[in-house]
Amino acid sequence: MALNSNSLEPPKPGLQSVFHTVGRSVQSYPLAFLLTLAAALRLYHVWMPIIGVHAWRQSDTAAMARNFYENGFRLLYPQIDWGGSSPGFAETEFPIYSYAVALIYKLLGVSDAYGRLLSIICALISIYFLYKLVTLICDRQVAFWSSFFYTILPLNIFYSRTFQPESMLLMACIIGLYGFVCWLHEQNDGYLLLSAAFVTLACLIKVLPVVYVGLPLLFLAGLHFKGRLFWQWRLWLYAAVVLGATTAWYFHAHQIFLETGLGFGFWGSGSARYTWHDLLRFQFWGDILLRLVVRHFAILGSIIFGVGLLSRRRFAQARLFEVGMISVLLACALAPTSSYVHEYYQLPLMIYAVPFMGKAWVAVITGSSRLYKRLFAVCLALMIVTGSAIYTIDYMMPEALGRSEVYALAQQVQANTPANARVVAVTAGDPNLLYLADRKGWLTGPGEVTQEFVEAKAAAGADYLVGSYQVVESHSAFTNEAQKAAIRSLIDDHLDAVIQTERFYIARLPRAE
Repeated sequence: MALNSNSLEPPKPGLQSVFHTVGRSVQSYPLAFLLTLAAALRLYHVWMPIIGVHAWRQSDTAAMARNFYENGFRLLYPQIDWGGSSPGFAETEFPIYSYAVALIYKLLGVSDAYGRLLSIICALISIYFLYKLVTLICDRQVAFWSSFFYTILPLNIFYSRTFQPESMLLMACIIGLYGFVCWLHEQNDGYLLLSAAFVTLACLIKVLPVVYVGLPLLFLAGLHFKGRLFWQWRLWLYAAVVLGATTAWYFHAHQIFLETGLGFGFWGSGSARYTWHDLLRFQFWGDILLRLVVRHFAILGSIIFGVGLLSRRRFAQARLFEVGMISVLLACALAPTSSYVHEYYQLPLMIYAVPFMGKAWVAVITGSSRLYKRLFAVCLALMIVTGSAIYTIDYMMPEALGRSEVYALAQQVQANTPANARVVAVTAGDPNLLYLADRKGWLTGPGEVTQEFVEAKAAAGADYLVGSYQVVESHSAFTNEAQKAAIRSLIDDHLDAVIQTERFYIARLPRAE
């Protein structure tokens, strides 16, 4: 039986046609695609309370934002929650991120989501300027794929939606680099001013950009001016502004520490950030390398990076990225303990690493055999799968409310203590419980909880002793049965138990006579 051609529907486009259409759209609007993808990946869990990976770091940042909002917008005097009975002014990095969140609170009300959203906005701006930077030094194709890898790598996603200033820091570094390259190309002092402003911001947020942004800038300037480098008064002024502002802030912050005794151990004999003998241990560098390969590059991404690293440099300026990576490793060596413990200290490395990934991808898809193209496609697919697994298991699952002992205890503290109560949180150095419960007080470890300690804290103004029998810090299980038994006995014999269960305790302290 013959078919009537008039009754036939137009043929549906095949999968290949769909891919072709999407590809052309991405080609026409590369930045729109990148920014949409970046936002979509980062908005998941945006409304979650602060729990999970590095909740302690996020809690301090969020506490400063809330304290700015509640106690006055005094930018130069950041307040933490664990100052005991004092106001809690502490030596910190320049708190511009927390202050910006507090300004949002003034407009929209208090919500952890606004801190996360600010980080996401900073990430989108970072991707925009990274694309522009790599375009200037390489080309648009390399810029697109560099920014694509920067967008999808798991740790880049996670730390660009947490309540901490890392996303703003990376944004400031990238804009600072971009402005400087534009100035060298066009000699427009407006670009130099832009660069100076954002590099200063980066160094205020953390001191180490002095190294891992400063050295790449020095390399670029030396490449451009050659023997006339030290005769450029603009560069001297640039350095004076950056170093002067950074020195002024950290001097002021240290004066706060000398007055209150509160801080994060930046300087002095009590700091644990500078155990340089660790640099001689093979395990130190081995663990850093393993972390980079597994968590930062999602394993397979390191292969793409390695291929790009071995590629030929067409322009001397492109060596900026090599200098940048070496500078980040040098910065890690200057603060080895912090770099070893905190994986986000290696995040700036990705600014300089992804252009090599972009170069490798472009080289393979435009000039290699079909076999290499297929191998790279498989590598990319496996990298995405591996990165998704790492991100989901190690970073998103710990943010499940039902799994958080600290969040459950914080709800009980809010329900069973007055809003103005001062509490002793038995969470070692982790402020997460104080922040979630919206209480001020002290931090201590379970081994320090004795009758004498409790009496001393009661005399200092503490009202309650609170803690968990399941975890010590939000990320560390409480396994010392002797310490658990000692706390139970102390509460039963000398304190007024408000809550005493197998999971946690809240006990009213005796009033000082």
